[in-house]
Parts: sequence; C-alpha cells; structure tokens
Amino acid sequence: MTDVPRSSPYTGTVLPEGRPFWIVDGKAYDFTDWMKLHPGGQTWFGPSQGRDISAILHTYHRDPAKLQRFLQRYEIDGFTEGDILPKLGVPPFLLEPGFDATTDLPRLNYADEGSLLADIRRKVNVKFSKRSLRRYEHWFDATTWAIGAVHVAALVLLVLGLLPGWAFVVLMVLTRTALAGAGHYHLHRKWNDQDRRQFPIGKALFDINYVGTSLIGTDGHVLLHHPYMGSGADVKKTFFDGMLRLHPLLRVPGYTLHKLGICLTGLSLRARELARFERPKGESPTRADFWLIRAWLLVELVACVATGHWLAWLVQFFVTLWFNTFLVVASHDFEEDESEAELAVIPAALRDDWAARQICLSYDLSVIGNRWADLWLSAGLSPHRVHHVLPYHGSGYANLAAEATVRAVAEEAGIIWERPRSLLTDRFPAVIRHYLFCPVKAVPRPQPPPPPPVMGQFPVQAAPPAPQLPPTGWRQVGELFRYTADGLRGVGV
Repeated sequence: MTDVPRSSPYTGTVLPEGRPFWIVDGKAYDFTDWMKLHPGGQTWFGPSQGRDISAILHTYHRDPAKLQRFLQRYEIDGFTEGDILPKLGVPPFLLEPGFDATTDLPRLNYADEGSLLADIRRKVNVKFSKRSLRRYEHWFDATTWAIGAVHVAALVLLVLGLLPGWAFVVLMVLTRTALAGAGHYHLHRKWNDQDRRQFPIGKALFDINYVGTSLIGTDGHVLLHHPYMGSGADVKKTFFDGMLRLHPLLRVPGYTLHKLGICLTGLSLRARELARFERPKGESPTRADFWLIRAWLLVELVACVATGHWLAWLVQFFVTLWFNTFLVVASHDFEEDESEAELAVIPAALRDDWAARQICLSYDLSVIGNRWADLWLSAGLSPHRVHHVLPYHGSGYANLAAEATVRAVAEEAGIIWERPRSLLTDRFPAVIRHYLFCPVKAVPRPQPPPPPPVMGQFPVQAAPPAPQLPPTGWRQVGELFRYTADGLRGVGV
C-alpha cells in the first residue's frame, strides 16, 4: 500500500490513506497479508479498503463460519466503524445526496446461524457440492463460447456481404445481451489474480452490451449493489440517474450520445484515471481482457463503417443499448424509493432479514417462458432471486438448479414465491415510464464552506445544499452537451 493520496480530481472519488483497514462486525482488521492468500483472489480487497465489509463476508462465502477462526490473526486497534469512508471510495455522483456510510449502511440479519440465509445455505450446500457447482459452470461456459462464436460470425458474414443488415441487428442484440449476462456471472467468480497465465475474458464480457462496466463492476455491482440492495449504498439504484437531469424530450438522444462516448473513449480514459489515481503502487494494472473487449468494440465499428454498414451498426448499438438499460433496472423496483408497500410482502418476523429482502425485492424475469432460454435472453436475470441470495454461485445454470431448494426454504419461512415478471409486458412499461417521462430530476447545488469560527462566537453551520432548479430553454441544450461530453471523458459511469 502507499500513503500517497489516491483521490481522483475527475470524479471526486476520495480513497483511504495511511494504514489499510477493514471493519467486520464492529472490529478492525488489516488484511494486507491475507489478501495474497485469499482463495477468491485479492481483487476484492482494494475497492473495499476503509469500509465495513461485514455484509460481504457473511453473504459471499459458502461457509463463512469457518472464517471466524483466523480473523483474530489480522485484528488491529486504532479504527472503529466511525472511521469508514463516508462515500465508500466511489464517485459521489453514484450515491444518493447526503449519503454517509458511517450512519446510513443498512443493518440487516445475515448471521451465520439463525437467519434465513443460513437456512438456505445449509440446505443448498447439502444438495450441491462444490464439484457439482463447477460442473454447471463448465456447461455455462461452453454455452457462452458458442454464443460468442455466433456473435463473431455475424460480423464476418455482414462484412462479406453474406448476411443482411436486419439479421445482423437481430443477432447482435441477442448475442450481446447473452454475452453480457455471462460476464455478469463471471464478475462474481473468484479469480486468482496472482496467476498471470489466467485470462478472465468472461469478466470483460460484462461490457459488450454497451451498458456494463467491468472496470468498476467488481466494486459497484458485486461489492455494493448485492450486499446493500436498495439502500443509499446501492450504486445500481442511481447508475442511470444522469439521464434524468435532461428534459424528457432530450433523454433518448442524450443518453445514447453519452454511452456512445463511453464506448469510443470514455471507459478507456476512466481506466487510465484508475491507474493513475485510484490504484496503490504494486497493485495489478487494469487487466488485458478489459482492453481486448474495448478494442473489439472499436473493431466492430470500424469494420462496419469501412464496408458501408454504418447504419446497421448504429441500429444495433441503439437497440442493444436501450434494451439492456431497461433490462438492468427491470430486475428491481428502482422507480420509487423503498416503501412500506414493498416491505409489506415480507413476513413481519423477517422484515430485517437480509435474505428475505433479497428474495422479495428482486424480480425474476421472463421473456418467452422457458427459464433456461430466458437466462440468456434476459442477460442472466431469469433466476435473479436465487442469484441475489447466493451471489457466489458462478453460473446461471447453478442458480436455476438450486431454485427449487431456495424456494422450499423461503416458503417454509412464510415467503410467497411469486411468478417471474414478464419483461416485455410488466417491467418494461414501468421502467420506460419512469426513465423517459418522469420530470427533470433536481441535483444539489454546491455550497461554499462556512466561514471560520470567531473566538467567543458559536461556529456557523453550513447551510444544506439548495436544490438546483430544472434547466429551461438553452440551459437544457447545454445540459445535453455537458452530458455528452461527460461520456467522452468517462465521467458519469
């Protein structure tokens, strides 16, 4: 680690300095030595430094009770829960205004014994051994390779003039959605990042639908969205809120141009920024698989433009982008803040149970009605509830196989296991109404710091940030250009 400041001047990210620490169940630990031995790889420790990782430890391991016996080896003094990073070391624009992790992280029951998660995990572990789960992963990966071959073949056939443009568009939308779903599961898998012979291309597939960002997905999706779903720490909840600052009439062109900028230059510049400001010395650089996918996306664009198929590329980009954007937010109800009506579906005794919330506040998605086909058509979100309860399972096939067991335990606890939600007739209309037609979202206006206190007087308290009025007229157009420029420079993701 290093004591050199690692805060980013571009995104406002503030990262920890000094001795590394992690908080687990109210105690502080220094895992600097353990991370190199961690069976799941050391990737997870860098982003989570300076945080309370209790929820991650208890929910991301097949048998977390075994971890307790060696935690004391790494226990240290000098840090408490009050020392964790208030903004969790992520860009502030990804968090709800005013969020402070020292006070706002949810406190739910994910105990290793006596919780719904413990009951589910115990029965799933009896029925599915590690070996059987790896078998499901192998079949899942074989399917991924087959879909990847179709994806590449579609581009080659288009360039050679053997595939009509409309068929290319259909194949691109379907294969990009499916491959991004595979990348979603690979993102959760353990990875021995000390073995340079490994090339985890599956993780980078998360980016191929123009929506995912594997570069920061390890943190934002795996370490924040899953353990803290629906709370102020859930960056997935606010990931697309940038478009809500635009007038409804400008959202489609604005978001499309923003993500086009992300595709062309934005994520590459974000990777450079991460390497310069946010990675400690000695930490592995951005993986080569990330750059391979970035290069492939540009190769596709150049090949289509050079052969006169630029319109087909633009159409598939637009349809893929918006289909997958709506798909991502369709798997939870992010249209409104968590309400009593949503929590009412959870039995009263389990209202503060972590697993119960994961099951009741996540949606399985259905496209054609076949769960195994829907797994690919929904970018892996067909068995979404099981995936949220058992996020360490490395494939959608394992999630589907374990669903009957998870459902039985949930129903024994009094949880009603609802039917999967129709993506096209149920969830898409709801998210389209919200993201395309809701009023312009006000953003906080920065306030100057309060003046220094004067001897003998009470200190002046800083005024709360005043809401910024929705832009009107030319200001709306200016917001559109600003949002587009942010995409080109990698801000806003």
